[in-house]
Amino acid sequence: MTDPHAELIERLMAWAEAEDNIRALIQTGSIARQDGSADRLSDRDIEIIAGDREPLLADDAWFHDIGPVMVALRLENGDFFDTRLVFFEGGRKIDFTVADRSRLDVMIGTNRLDDLYERGYRVLLDKDGLAAALPPAIGSSPRRPLPTPAEFAATVNEFWFEVAHMPMYLMRGELWVVKFRDWTMKEMLLRMLEWHALATRGPETDTWYIGTKLRRWTDAETWDEIHEVFARFDRADSWRGLVATMTLFTRLTRETAAALGLSYPVRAEQSVTSYVLGFEAEIARLDGAP
Repeated sequence: MTDPHAELIERLMAWAEAEDNIRALIQTGSIARQDGSADRLSDRDIEIIAGDREPLLADDAWFHDIGPVMVALRLENGDFFDTRLVFFEGGRKIDFTVADRSRLDVMIGTNRLDDLYERGYRVLLDKDGLAAALPPAIGSSPRRPLPTPAEFAATVNEFWFEVAHMPMYLMRGELWVVKFRDWTMKEMLLRMLEWHALATRGPETDTWYIGTKLRRWTDAETWDEIHEVFARFDRADSWRGLVATMTLFTRLTRETAAALGLSYPVRAEQSVTSYVLGFEAEIARLDGAP
């Protein structure tokens, strides 16, 4: 299968070779792994090791020199190295991390890769031989921490706090606000999906990020239930999706608490569930109202 990024990577390499400030290019992400997670639509993750990062951060002309750009996003990452996320013409995406040699010096000095590099990396360019001193990657995924009792309780509490708003907005027909509240609930649900996978499938389970590869790391029953939690932009289906979300979250939290020996804040679940379900008949009568 033809790699749609191949020509773009060639242009990147030619640009980097010609620029004295660019000392190395390191590829990370799914393409650099050996786990079969990449496909022809996968983007490219490239770390630029520069002698001086500032010219690359101050002026975006450099990635326009590599190829025609559709749209790009600048992310200033505080204590971490800044990134430039670029969609080139044809939908080819490269996520650039703009770093300097300190990015590699830390790993070389400790002889220990960080989580990103440990998943897999490829050295595309190494003008100074610095990247050659990196330890080899073993392809392991980072172990996600299990929730503390406080984190678990806070997530359960926030979920049910959002659920308690839903009857009011459904009754009023405020469907945009319903979606707004629902997305916060979905963030809590995703967090619980990750914890449930770690608790029931083992702490070595790779839960990726933002639900990526979800079908790989969740169980079949949960995967089927997830299909019911998203709703259309109408009152009746929003109610159906709400009840499905509550049902799935309840099962996941109970099973996760049992597996990890955590105290389960049952009062919030039971009292809010009882309150919300008390609106079922009234919302059904309103179905179809503007």
